[in-house]
Amino acid sequence: MAVTRANVETVLVARLGPLMTKAAQDGTTVDGTNADLADPIAWALRVAGYTTADVTDPTTAEVAAAEDDIDEVLALSELRTMENTLGNLDDVDTAVGPRDEKLSQLAAQLAQMIKFKRVVLELSYGYGASALTTGTLTYEFAEHDE
Repeated sequence: MAVTRANVETVLVARLGPLMTKAAQDGTTVDGTNADLADPIAWALRVAGYTTADVTDPTTAEVAAAEDDIDEVLALSELRTMENTLGNLDDVDTAVGPRDEKLSQLAAQLAQMIKFKRVVLELSYGYGASALTTGTLTYEFAEHDE
């Protein structure tokens, strides 16, 4: 069975749907047409080494091509979805008389989730890790027969 864009959307909505809804994003649609998940899925495909014809609308065929790396694509999609959601959260702390609401706590919690997801991605897939480079040392000296 090939992985479809709807499958990826189903996983992302299951993991992040309520947070997306709080940020005025579509946290329910899982039929392969969720506009708020198109960018995260397309970005994840590109970062994982796949191509997309349209950066704003990845196709099911493009998702299916990444079937061997689907866990990486899901994790990267989740990271990008969390980053987009954090950017859309606009709730701030308010205090009116005796009523005090700490509405920015969700954004702070989401920022911590993003940090954790980045660590997981680095440990699991090397995402964000520095590239290993090597060099050559040359010692120019002459050997003397004494």
